[in-house]
Amino acid sequence: MMHMKISTSQFYNSNSSALSNGQASVSELQAKLGTGKQLTSPSQDAQKANLISRLESSLERQAVYKKNIEVAKTRLSAEETALTSITQIFQRASEIAIQGANGTMAPEDRAVLGAEVAELRKELVRLGNTRDVNGEYIFAGNMTDVVPFEENGAGDVTYAGDYGRLSISVSDSRVIAVNTLGNELLTSEEFIAMKSLEQGLMSNNVASIQSSIDTLKTSSDRISVSFGRMAGRFSALNAQADLLEDTSLRIEQLVSQEKDLDYAAAVTQLSKETLALQALQASFAKIAELSLFNYLR
Repeated sequence: MMHMKISTSQFYNSNSSALSNGQASVSELQAKLGTGKQLTSPSQDAQKANLISRLESSLERQAVYKKNIEVAKTRLSAEETALTSITQIFQRASEIAIQGANGTMAPEDRAVLGAEVAELRKELVRLGNTRDVNGEYIFAGNMTDVVPFEENGAGDVTYAGDYGRLSISVSDSRVIAVNTLGNELLTSEEFIAMKSLEQGLMSNNVASIQSSIDTLKTSSDRISVSFGRMAGRFSALNAQADLLEDTSLRIEQLVSQEKDLDYAAAVTQLSKETLALQALQASFAKIAELSLFNYLR
């Protein structure tokens, strides 16, 4: 009969290591089942963890672009309101100019129209100085804290903003300019035409009234073009928002595909490893109980 001696420490070390590995494997599977995620720490699969990280970063960027678009749309809504009113003012001023140029109109009736034009002109200045929800002037270019349209003592109105475009990032590769510039919106000539119309009506000067008609008609047409451009930017933002929504959904699906666990496979694997661990624990306990476990027969 042959005896083979193994040391107590060697026995314990090898079996403790096996138990520890088994317990770690079972704990990891339990953690995966608990979170529903394949990876419980990046070291398990560096390549997969890196892919998931890149996808999640992309998802965060989509969220920033969506927020940018919402901010831009809020601003454009303020532009739309102002442009609608400015369009109506020029249409009304054109009607008044044509009406007032009629030689049969009584001077007092022209004076009444002149008072209306004075109010329309004040409203134009007010609309040109429209602010957004943050109190910033929307038609001042990049100088959003400067009053864009200022009137001097003589009644002349000048543009004090700059000519900078406010652009926002709406994707990794696309930037959209969102603002209408004040000098595109209202010009000094238009304010002069309004003043000329007002004075012509008040002083019963038909020639002065007639001189404003062409300018006001041109202004009305130009504002319509500005309105169309603003509407085009709105459409571009809405289309981009839809694209971002689709992109985010696809990225979320990819992240889920990479991260989420196959429960059936995991439960089967956990069951196998748990049984193996239990068998190892039982075997270790029995051998450890023997008083003479230094020798195996």
